[in-house]
This record gives sequence, C-alpha cells and structure tokens, in this order.
Amino acid sequence: MRILVTNDDSCDSPLLALLIERLAPYGTLHLVAPAAEQSWRGKSMTRYGTLKVEPIRIAGLDGHSVTGTPADCTNLGIFELLPEKPDLVVSGINIGSNVSLGFAMASGTLGACLEGNIAGIPGLALSQALAPEVYQQWSQHRRFDPAELDRLGAQLDAALPRIWARCVAPPGGDSTPTTMSVNLPPVMTDPEPVATRLAASSYGGCFVTNDDGFHHRIRRLDIAEDPSGDAAAVNSGRVSATLLDVAVLGQAPALFGAPPAAGPQNRA
Repeated sequence: MRILVTNDDSCDSPLLALLIERLAPYGTLHLVAPAAEQSWRGKSMTRYGTLKVEPIRIAGLDGHSVTGTPADCTNLGIFELLPEKPDLVVSGINIGSNVSLGFAMASGTLGACLEGNIAGIPGLALSQALAPEVYQQWSQHRRFDPAELDRLGAQLDAALPRIWARCVAPPGGDSTPTTMSVNLPPVMTDPEPVATRLAASSYGGCFVTNDDGFHHRIRRLDIAEDPSGDAAAVNSGRVSATLLDVAVLGQAPALFGAPPAAGPQNRA
C-alpha cells in the first residue's frame, strides 16, 4: 500500500514522528507535511502566493515540507510530488481531539484527508485527546514530557492494529473515497475502536483581545450529550471511529424544485 502521510501540527510534531514509526510496517510511506503550524485551517488551500517545498527527514523517512495548509500538502503530494498516486492518505496524529461537528469542520487534520477524498483516495485521520496539562505543555513550549510520549506510543501500539483492521480497506478491497476520523482518548480503557457519529457542538467567541490585537481562544464550548457520539466514546476511554463521506454533501435535496440537469454548463 502506498500511503501519503501528513498532519496539521507541522513537521516538528512529536506525534508525527510517532505515527511514521508505527506506520512503517503497513506500506510504503510518502511524507508531505506543513512547514509551520496549520491547526484550524480546515480544508483551505493557498489561492494566492507561492508554496515552497523543501526536503525533510523525520523518523528515518525522507519527505517534503510545504509552506502551506494540510490540504495543500495532500494535493501536491498526490499530483506533483509522489511517484505514483497513493492508495491512502493518513493524517495526524493531531495534538488534541477532533471530536464533534464544530472541531471536525475546522480541523486541518481532517481537511487533509477530505482533499484526498475529492481526488478519489480514502483517508484515515488520527487525533489524540490529551489531559489539559499535557496539552498546555505542548501549546506553551512545543514539547512533550518523554514519559508521556512513551505512554502515548504504548497506547498507539495497542490501538493501531485494531484501527487498521476495522477502518482501512486492504489493497484491492473497497477503496471508497471516504475519511475515517479516529480519536484516541487520553487514557485508553479499551483499544478496540467503536463506531460513532459526530456529536453536535457549538461554541461562542473564538477570539480574545490584548494590547496587540485578537488571539484565538474559545471561550465557550457545548458538545451534546450523545451516547453514540464521538465525544462520549473518548470521554469513556474508548477509541472513536467516525465515517465522513463528502459525497453525501452532493445528495442534499433541492430546496426549490428539481436540481438542474448535470452537464458542462453546470461545472464550476
């Protein structure tokens, strides 16, 4: 299997290196990752400006860094940088969870896989929920305590074979271009993934101000108490697996009668 690996936390993420090490037995890896932090970029792409591509080496794997978004990385990887079209896009491991609709819509981790789906390639988006103090250490110092990193690696060792068996089609199998969004809990009680759906969520203002302007900080977050939702699974120590299908967006009923007939005149 040819696997395009990317993320949204940038090339310096310790969890990207962790993922590369654990993915090596599953196929031929091709790394194309953002050169700088790209969290909350969703599936945005660089419309103006020039993207710079540089060689990098992470966890023994040669690849490329891109001065753009995760979706930029996926598109460049598929159509410009890889010797062959990949069979799968794996994005992550995101530092922090991506549970509920609000976070899924904003996630660059998921956006990288959705860009692959548009190109006809399935995706696996991996996110790691963290204890607040662990996340703050990363946010403020961009580092993890080595013992914590070892613990997260041990959890991944237990969960990844099960995630792969349940969430990734074998070569020659069903290659429907969908994304499986998988969230790992801070402390795992069961490594077997459980099928979930995106929990409904909402939030208030996303910015706070200080002397030099506005900075991103969510001041209120409400996630619905849904026992079948991804947030509930992660909160109970389970691994959530949520299927996202971009094709469903094209199947919404027309509000004003029948939709127009397909044809060249309707192409964007």
